[in-house]
Parts: sequence; structure tokens; C-alpha cells
Amino acid sequence: MLVDDDADDAGLFCETLTRTLPGTKCLTAENGQELFKFLSAQSQYGNKPDVIFLDINMPVMNGWECLRKLKGSSSYNSIPIIMYSTSSAKKDIDMAYSLGAMAFLTKPEDLMELSKILRIVALSPQDRLLHELKAFESVKLN
Repeated sequence: MLVDDDADDAGLFCETLTRTLPGTKCLTAENGQELFKFLSAQSQYGNKPDVIFLDINMPVMNGWECLRKLKGSSSYNSIPIIMYSTSSAKKDIDMAYSLGAMAFLTKPEDLMELSKILRIVALSPQDRLLHELKAFESVKLN
């Protein structure tokens, strides 16, 4: 699932994901509040996203507020969160890890790189995921 208020970025992300992994469902929300509405509606069916890509700068509920709320919730704190932002500032990377993000991904300009990253995120076992992501310059690991 992608939480990002930029419709162009969300469209490219979903298009890249579905081209890379046909049959994969790409869900989006425009901000943290919309994400929690979705999660609440899906919880009655026991459904949760496998991973959430979370932008920082969004209206209504930004990425930091959303990450705090996700990690503070016993229902959602086990969902892996990858911060997905145009920022590559050390303060943002440090903040992401201090709040419990699994990884920090600076939005790649190259869609081939995004495709490779999405393939790894989707297909790697969680215990190998961070090791596999180390190869990408746009991924900042703690």
C-alpha cells in the first residue's frame, strides 16, 4: 500500500508495481487519515497490507503522525513501514528510524530502480529484506 498525496507519484508507483509483479494489487491513500479509514474498514475481514510505503509531506495527517500512530497501535504495529519521500535529509532518515520505520527510500527517478526495489520488497523473506535492499543507493538503512 502506498500513502502519498501526489497523484502522479502514486500513479507511477502503482503502474511500476503492477508491471513488475502482475496480479499484485496496488492500494493507495492520500494521507494518514485516509489510510486509517481503510485499515479500519479492512480489519473486520482480517486484512492488512503486507507493507506500507509512507510519504512524509501530506495534508490532514502527515507521514510522521501516521507512523507514530501505526507503531503505537497493537493492531498495526507489525506492518512493515518503508518511508517513501523525495527527501534524503539525514534528520528525516533518523526520524523515520526513531519512530519505527523498517527502511527509508528516497523516491528514485529511475523507474527501473523502483521496479527492482518493489520486486525485492514483494519477494524477499522479511528476515532477508534489509540485506537485499542494501544494494540500492536510494534506500537508506539504519
